[in-house]
Amino acid sequence: MTPRRTRTTAALIAAATVLGALAGCGADPKVHRATEALGTHGVKAVGPKPKPVEQGLPGMPPVLDPKDLYAADRPGKLSPVVKDFPSRVYVPNTESDTVSVIDPRTYKVIETIPVGNQPQHVVPSWDMKTLWVNNDKGNTLTPIDPKTGKAGKTVDVHDPYNLYFTPDGKYSIVMAS
Repeated sequence: MTPRRTRTTAALIAAATVLGALAGCGADPKVHRATEALGTHGVKAVGPKPKPVEQGLPGMPPVLDPKDLYAADRPGKLSPVVKDFPSRVYVPNTESDTVSVIDPRTYKVIETIPVGNQPQHVVPSWDMKTLWVNNDKGNTLTPIDPKTGKAGKTVDVHDPYNLYFTPDGKYSIVMAS
């Protein structure tokens, strides 16, 4: 090696050593470092442990099992309102501005419903009596009666993408995409 390369190599090694030492100075050992895998350190809870939900929101049915989010969503547990509704799957078709209605017993499309521009989601209302198609680019919601499968008159809503209701149906919120 030439003297110039030796000095350059020595300078690089010295710089790397100094930087490595500085990186460890005053560092909190609990803080993530680039050489550690994410999630390898546990997270300590701050304050008292939250208690499980005993009662839900006003208008909401009672919480059946605070450890099971889907406890009330088992076969035979749905609202009595839906007991006479035919079993159907509603699939929004974004490119054709339609919703396909599928019979889950036969896996066949039994109807195609024209809706607004670029339907994204089909959401049940808070009381399960209406399905709402979120027509994102059409700025509308199309109601569908799940008992008859027929579409109703569209409702103008700016940029609907997701639709949520309070448990009592008093309020709804439309999330823009």
